[in-house]
Amino acid sequence: MASAVLVAACAGLSPPPQAAPEAGAVSALDRLSPNRCNVAVASSLAGVRIPVSDVRYLAYGLYRNIPGDIVGYDAWVGLNSQPGAVVVQLDEFCTPRQIYAREGARLPDAR
Repeated sequence: MASAVLVAACAGLSPPPQAAPEAGAVSALDRLSPNRCNVAVASSLAGVRIPVSDVRYLAYGLYRNIPGDIVGYDAWVGLNSQPGAVVVQLDEFCTPRQIYAREGARLPDAR
């Protein structure tokens, strides 16, 4: 994890704050889109204070290198409370790189 933070820092990215996922969060995300990164996504959502009950959809995009190996994921999280999506960007090991809002969505204010 320390190397992922270092790489993110070198790339100018701020890893999202992490928090323990709320009870049932991973199961709820698994029902929407089964993926091995759902634990990290749930922790990232908890870290920015987005409750899993507000999640409308979850869709994963992935990045591949030239040989075809997966080198990263984008978890697009649609929310009931607003338009657009919150995107959690992860590396190939599901380590969160950053979190940001797209298409009219907003992240909750920083603590």
